[in-house]
Amino acid sequence: AVGYRAMIDNTSGTGTAVGTTALEGQTTGTQNTAVGYRALKVNTTGSESVAVGSYALGANTTGGAHVAIGYTALDANTTGNYNTALGYETLSANTTTNNSTAVGFRALKANTGTENTAVGSFANYTNTSGGQNSSLGYNALGANTTGAGNVAVGKSALSSNTTASANTAVGYNALELNTTGTRNTAIGYTSGAALTTGNYNVALGSNYSLGRATTGSYNSAIGDGALATATTASHNTALGQGSLHVTTTGENNTSVGSQSLQQNTTASNNTAVGKNALYANTTGASNVAVGA
Repeated sequence: AVGYRAMIDNTSGTGTAVGTTALEGQTTGTQNTAVGYRALKVNTTGSESVAVGSYALGANTTGGAHVAIGYTALDANTTGNYNTALGYETLSANTTTNNSTAVGFRALKANTGTENTAVGSFANYTNTSGGQNSSLGYNALGANTTGAGNVAVGKSALSSNTTASANTAVGYNALELNTTGTRNTAIGYTSGAALTTGNYNVALGSNYSLGRATTGSYNSAIGDGALATATTASHNTALGQGSLHVTTTGENNTSVGSQSLQQNTTASNNTAVGKNALYANTTGASNVAVGA
């Protein structure tokens, strides 16, 4: 032990303490390493933790098997176990929950939920009790509070999500504006970027695939630019590059093939199968076209 009052209360515990009051309160805890001012200061019986940085794991008492590296990393943790925090203020509000990993500036800073993984500056930054979320990228799931079971990969993916659950966003700005919409899947650059409260949508493709949809639900858009301008439309299926590209409010359309129903705007109940099928249709409804 090196430093003022470092490991001063230790009786039979083992560990390494470097810094003023590092591991000061430890009695029987074993195999702990504390480097920095007040690191693991009040730890008593908690074992097998590593704390590097001022205040890192500073409130921990009986929690064990943590890794906290960075200023105030996991500093409020008391009895939680198996958490990893790497970066400034990472997991700094966590107290009793387990199995979370935070890497990056203020990642999971407000977290009290369990089994979250956040990698990137501000990733899942405001999460409170939401659990089983995975975020990778700057500000991914940055506004999430109680939403659970979300996956966000890419800068600002699902960054506005607050309480919604079971969403998957992969790609730059994917599902960026989603707040309370649930069970949406968006894969690709800016796919589903404007969606806010819509549910059960699937967007696969870059160039704003379902990129301007806001409140529409039950849409499937697969292909570059598919259903790109849909706003409140629901129950549409677009498969192919540019299919249903300019549809805004039309519903119950099925478009299979590149550029099929490409100019459709507000028409509903159309079925187009084949490249360029019903390409120029705008407001005509209940049409069926099969063939290139």
